[in-house]
Amino acid sequence: MVALFVILFVVLLLGIDLFIQARSKQYPIMAAAPAGQAYTPDRETLRIPKSVFFHPGHTWARLQDGDSLEVGIDDFVQKALGGIDRVLLPNVGEFVRQGDAVITVGHHDKQLTLVAPASGYVRSVNRDAVENPGMVSENPYRDGWLMMIEPAELASNLSVLHVAENAVSWIKEEVKRFREFLNASAAEPALVGEAMFDGGAPMAGVLEQLDDKHVLDFEQQFLR
Repeated sequence: MVALFVILFVVLLLGIDLFIQARSKQYPIMAAAPAGQAYTPDRETLRIPKSVFFHPGHTWARLQDGDSLEVGIDDFVQKALGGIDRVLLPNVGEFVRQGDAVITVGHHDKQLTLVAPASGYVRSVNRDAVENPGMVSENPYRDGWLMMIEPAELASNLSVLHVAENAVSWIKEEVKRFREFLNASAAEPALVGEAMFDGGAPMAGVLEQLDDKHVLDFEQQFLR
């Protein structure tokens, strides 16, 4: 009965999201542009669709057709990484468990491994995104989805995910925490983007300015 209620609730949220997308409304998190530079939405806005369920490890899930979960990575990660130029995914038919590291994305010489936002069997992967990883950067919540899974333990999985206003509050805290992480990690804060230290969204490619040890620290602290 609880599981049925959860599924009906998710379907309702999906309908709300379609309405919101049709009216082009989102929950943006805006950043102040560095001194002397014009505001650039693509770089300084974090997209947070209302009906997407966000895992604390910066992956997301969205119910499709009532019995499948679409899965991908969030805008925070792809902006911090500076884009996506390669994607590695589990095999079709493989069972993935919520919290297990199963998605690998990379940009230039940096690479991150992210966890499954929910448990289930992989039913398909987005071959277009694998062959053209730039799609993930352009729109990580639509064309840039990564795989479709048949969910298991959906009710308990949803209890640890963030959605709607809760997701906005969470990502704001993540931006704050990331700023503190960069302050502690970078010998020269200017190298990782002034706007980030003023409270803004992650500057594009900020992780590229860190060495491999600190990138691994980021993965352990933010993607697990």
